[in-house]
Amino acid sequence: MTESQPIDSRKDLLRFFRSACKPPEEWRTGIEFEKLGVNPRTATAVPYSGPHGVEAVLCRLAERFGWSPFGEERRVLGLERGQSRITLEPGAQLELSEEPHRSLHDLAERVRGHFEELREVTDPEWIAWVGLGCHPVSEWPDIELIPKARYALMDRYQPQGGTLWRTMMRETAAIQINLDYQDEQDAMDKYRTAMALSPLITALFANSCISGGRLNGYLTRRAVIWQKTAPGRCGFIDRLYQEGAGFDDYTEYALDVPVLFLVREERWIEVGGRLTFRRYLEDGYGPHRANWDDWVLHLSTIFTEARFKPYLEIRGADCPLPGLVMSFPALLKGVLYDREARQAVWQLLGPWSSFERMTLYLKIAREGTATRVHGVPIREHLLEVVRLSREGLERQACRNARGEDETVFLEPLASRLERGWECPAREVRSLWQGPWGQDLRQLIEFSRF
Repeated sequence: MTESQPIDSRKDLLRFFRSACKPPEEWRTGIEFEKLGVNPRTATAVPYSGPHGVEAVLCRLAERFGWSPFGEERRVLGLERGQSRITLEPGAQLELSEEPHRSLHDLAERVRGHFEELREVTDPEWIAWVGLGCHPVSEWPDIELIPKARYALMDRYQPQGGTLWRTMMRETAAIQINLDYQDEQDAMDKYRTAMALSPLITALFANSCISGGRLNGYLTRRAVIWQKTAPGRCGFIDRLYQEGAGFDDYTEYALDVPVLFLVREERWIEVGGRLTFRRYLEDGYGPHRANWDDWVLHLSTIFTEARFKPYLEIRGADCPLPGLVMSFPALLKGVLYDREARQAVWQLLGPWSSFERMTLYLKIAREGTATRVHGVPIREHLLEVVRLSREGLERQACRNARGEDETVFLEPLASRLERGWECPAREVRSLWQGPWGQDLRQLIEFSRF
């Protein structure tokens, strides 16, 4: 299939996901890692424009380290080098989309290299890149929207039932990983387990308890923002928990999500949710008929906690503190790329009802890992998940030149949990109310990469 080739039938859409199947020896792990730029003195958001803005940082990265810039209307909006990309979220959050690697050791080296390059071209007096799930001071009306046509259209979109769409676009930062699958059954097993894990992962990496310059009453405000953002394209897909669910069920869900926009000859066409992709596939939109580019673009506007693009992308975690970046992919790789660990996690979490999962999802923003299911704090389940992940990584046996396996990336998280630590936000909250004396500059230095 070519990108501009028309989609002949709904059945063709299934081939899109099946075409991504790979044997286990070809499985890789990719990372998409957003971070916030703030002024280190005021903790306010760094703008996109201007001599001390994010665009200027992109230009210096291109000049010094061989990245190729791309953008729109002669503005730089991203960089690419090989299969790696640096892109911007709507509020100029800087995202590294690193090419998938067989080993987390190789992936970690690329992430370290990214930070080294970023520090080389960033004036520390003007910009601090921080590991937080939402901006600690600035709110969306005060954050510059980058000049990207896609985001201009998204900014005008007012989803039914979603009250924090613009807040999500400009204020939040997260981390995601991308994984492969062998076949449809393997994909669904991984998807279901990832969805069951998602609320626990959100609680464990909760890292957005300060906004507007003060404690906001949550451990992860980012999760609250997503709970109130376009519910028809966010959250969980309940039908995919069912035994026997497959790509057909995911396709059915995606077909009923409203279309936001199309692209023809580099021109963005606003649809604004006026029709679902199913209706677009059947009737078209004006003179336009559905093609594969449209389908890929549409899938990128589905923001469920796990999604197919066609590889499996797992979302749900706040941007982590320094020192915990690689713990997120390690935790999930250990579980999802090892059949024994994955089955054990599903036996632990799979029996929970849809009501219990949804109740947990709504409670974790305030209660974090103290949230209870069947009377047990989910922290106890997380300790077991971490143990199973460690065993999975040991069995995968991906070692570096020093003979270390990938459990070294899980260790910073595991050791904290063993000491009674719960999540980054509880640590930040304690410091904020104690030795920091509610000093934003202390927060910035603590979370600075």
